[in-house]
Amino acid sequence: MTGEKIKTAILKTEVLKFSSDFFVSKGFHWLLPKILSPITDPLWPDPAEQGIEPLEVEIKTYGQKYRLMHSMILHKQVAVSMRIDKLFILSPNIRVEARKPDGWHAFEFTQLDFEAKNWTQYHVMDLLTEYLEKLTEHLDKKELIDKHEKPYRYFKKSQFKHYTWKEVLEKYGSDKTLLEKEEKPFFITSIPREFYDYEDPRTGIWHNYDLYIPPWGEVSSGAEREWEYDKIIEKIKKGGLKPEEFEPYLRLAKEGKLKPTAGAGIGMERIITVFLGADDIEKAQVFPRIPYKSVVI
Repeated sequence: MTGEKIKTAILKTEVLKFSSDFFVSKGFHWLLPKILSPITDPLWPDPAEQGIEPLEVEIKTYGQKYRLMHSMILHKQVAVSMRIDKLFILSPNIRVEARKPDGWHAFEFTQLDFEAKNWTQYHVMDLLTEYLEKLTEHLDKKELIDKHEKPYRYFKKSQFKHYTWKEVLEKYGSDKTLLEKEEKPFFITSIPREFYDYEDPRTGIWHNYDLYIPPWGEVSSGAEREWEYDKIIEKIKKGGLKPEEFEPYLRLAKEGKLKPTAGAGIGMERIITVFLGADDIEKAQVFPRIPYKSVVI
């Protein structure tokens, strides 16, 4: 193993240990991930529009087909309906997207997914900023980060900026342009997207958020969740998705068993890329899984 990979492994160990300890200290229960499921996040924008078929595994012995996990968003909502009011999962994810290598996307990666009952977007955004601030302090004490790296100076809760998606489009044209201009971490909120993100029926405002760290990109994405069956089914149909593909989830919603929740996913390799000060997410994986690059092992 090269010195670079050893550094990655050491840093990853500290990030994962701190992250799990942090969420347990906040009263979250640690659930184990699922790799195969009848349902998973459909992703946004819809991969089917890019000609990408869902990744499925057929277990002939059992006569069943399962999808590889994109993310555990729907499972988190279901788990909260089982009265596990606060939970987190270190979840392996597989996402095949029609994108060229850009230094920021891997098709196999790990998210720390968390969810809490009756939380708002502001609870989650506060927790994310506290998490990053304390993670920085922890890695600094361990002497695992370069103190002269510019972004780390801004990992204080008071330094995080907020933009709405409408503001981004009107002032900058895209989140990519804003990322190139901004130096401090920022949230983008109210982004029209997946059916499970909560949209206020009175105002049309989406209660969701993405966290960006310049110059790299988005490191966390989340939302308050839709929990009412009529709104969920309407948005599924409006998005051109097939309700039958979400049958177990929709059944719980129809029975009134889903609860108001909010949560997010934190890309572990992306966080590690930032603290490595690396220019490519490939350097944050011991065994990289990068679009259109050959997998060595």
